Amino acid sequence: MKSIAYAVIASLLLAPAVPVLGATETIRLADTEFVMEVVADPDSRRQGLMGREVLPAGTGMLFDFPEGTRPAIWMRNMVISLDLVFVAADGRIAHLFPQVPPCADLPCTIYQADGPLRWVLELPAGSVDKLGLKVGDNLDLSMLPAQPPLN
Repeated sequence: MKSIAYAVIASLLLAPAVPVLGATETIRLADTEFVMEVVADPDSRRQGLMGREVLPAGTGMLFDFPEGTRPAIWMRNMVISLDLVFVAADGRIAHLFPQVPPCADLPCTIYQADGPLRWVLELPAGSVDKLGLKVGDNLDLSMLPAQPPLN
């Protein structure tokens, strides 16, 4: 019995980390649908896309922040480059940070909003240019929760 328990523990410790896909929502950016993994709690926002080796076209991560949050994103422990889209609660694009590279050495650049915002979208690098997104564009995020998370 002990050997089975040790085998299970060893397999769990040695198993490669596989990202678990959380809740998803499909949103339209320009004329393209994106399946976005939604992260709305502190732990999942902190983990983000760290360690992921690929972010396929048409996918991304959508961070939902509590009211009054001034989102700040850094690329520590990232493997891939991303486009960052900072979005106000009303769906207006407030900031764009295209082609953000991973950060290998501290200190890492911090990409931060000028003021409180509700959402940050992380998209495959090159998506902002390909879609022609601009600051001031309005995104339809009506399918997302009307109320921000509490934490």
